[in-house]
Amino acid sequence: MTTVVWANILLAIPFLIAVIGIPLWMTFKRPQTGPDHAEARTYLRTRVTLASALTRRAAARRARTLARNESQRVTASA
Repeated sequence: MTTVVWANILLAIPFLIAVIGIPLWMTFKRPQTGPDHAEARTYLRTRVTLASALTRRAAARRARTLARNESQRVTASA
């Protein structure tokens, strides 16, 4: 191999070390932790609870209305 090839190899080594080493160093210095989804879970649980409560409330109101209408129908026909 000629001198130019050896010079290119010697110049490429520090760049390769930098390209590989700096991201590895950053990863080990500050490892990525998993995101905390506790607030999102609480929010979604609250939304589901509220929606089911509203659904139950609407169903109860509908049942009361139907019962009231039924009782009025019976007294009106009697």
